Amino acid sequence: MDYSVFLHLAIVLLLSKLLDILVRKIGLPQVLGSLLAGIIIGVTGLVSDKQELKPFAEIGVVMIMFSAGLETNFKELKRNGAASLLITSLGVIVPLAAGLGVSFMIPGLEFKQRLFFGVILTATSVGITVSVLRELGKLHGKVGATIVTAAVLDDIIGIVILAFTAGQVEPTTWGYKFIELCAGDMSGVSEGVVTLVNVLFFFVIAIAVGVAVHFLFKFLAKRFPHTRRLSIFGLAMAFLFGWGAEELFGVAAITGAFVAGMMMSNMNQSDYVERRVDMSAYMLFGPIFFANIGISLDYGALVENFNWTVIGFSLVFIVAGLAAKLLGCGVGCLMCRYKFGESVEVGVGMMVRGEVCLIVAQKGVELGLIDGAYMPAVILLVVVSSLITPIILKVAFRKFPQYDDGDMQTPPTPLAREELIASLEGGDSSAQAPEQNNGDGAPQDGQNG
Repeated sequence: MDYSVFLHLAIVLLLSKLLDILVRKIGLPQVLGSLLAGIIIGVTGLVSDKQELKPFAEIGVVMIMFSAGLETNFKELKRNGAASLLITSLGVIVPLAAGLGVSFMIPGLEFKQRLFFGVILTATSVGITVSVLRELGKLHGKVGATIVTAAVLDDIIGIVILAFTAGQVEPTTWGYKFIELCAGDMSGVSEGVVTLVNVLFFFVIAIAVGVAVHFLFKFLAKRFPHTRRLSIFGLAMAFLFGWGAEELFGVAAITGAFVAGMMMSNMNQSDYVERRVDMSAYMLFGPIFFANIGISLDYGALVENFNWTVIGFSLVFIVAGLAAKLLGCGVGCLMCRYKFGESVEVGVGMMVRGEVCLIVAQKGVELGLIDGAYMPAVILLVVVSSLITPIILKVAFRKFPQYDDGDMQTPPTPLAREELIASLEGGDSSAQAPEQNNGDGAPQDGQNG
């Protein structure tokens, strides 16, 4: 065994943590710190073997997606589902079309490759938006509830689209074997048909197995509440679903992990499991995954391919990504008879891209669906959207203040309340907000590192 992997892990974790703290101090999501750490390590060559961290990164992405599935709130989906479904649908269709259109700036791509740029733009990460809404006391109001519900539906639809676009047609998959058994000769069967059958088989079987897992988890949670065996069982299911998705159906492992999380969500001990999984992901595997994106980039190829086409594409890709979410979700709100101001606020809140966007893009690079030379465009989209969305969202709430009773369910922070009153009355506020976090984005349940 080459024990240098321990040194490399230490370098990644220390640099990621230092930069996480730095970006957190200036109001940015700490995932950007890990990304920046990976870029620094990749450029300087501190990790010579770019493949040695890949297994840790794969575990990290499965844990992140499993945790995202656990956060699914079916009660919120039921309450706001009808309007949010229309809003989400347009919030997926418009970015998908925008990414497809922008891809024609790049010559010589196949349709599936062009479509994948649209798939990248469909992903939404509203962690920053939720923080702003909580600060303003709007998290459980009409706008906040719509954004959170639409984001969950967005993830689900995005995962399904990813399953279709990134599906692998292997002779060992169950869909391939089923068609081969029925048709006998596979020469006249297109890859699209095999992918469709594989995806359908996966979701049918995953849901059937997931129902059994749901009841088993419910039994274990009642029999052994707040014990580590629940978290171990949950992680085992995440890895099992991830393996089954890839090996049996040619569907991305992250899809399986997300579905496993959904099957175990909304139960008494789901929050406990989520905190435990988040702790492990936060401590080791999550930072390695995001840092590995920067480490695994081929910087030599990036320099070689750095031309006006790449620069122009990156700029247009960023603008299209932001505008498409704003337009798609905003129009969806208007169609659901939201006020114009509410529609703008929802559209702005859905503009943020984050870890899911990076996960999808990295999967596309691994499968050869997009060239690694265009990965910086995705990273820049995450950075830019993370920077400007909180600013625009706060301005939108001041421009279009809402007063429905639901907004009072989450009291605004003192600074946010004073700022809002001052902006409405034309006055000035000097109130200072109390410090409410530990500055490094660690979990706040007493389990942080």
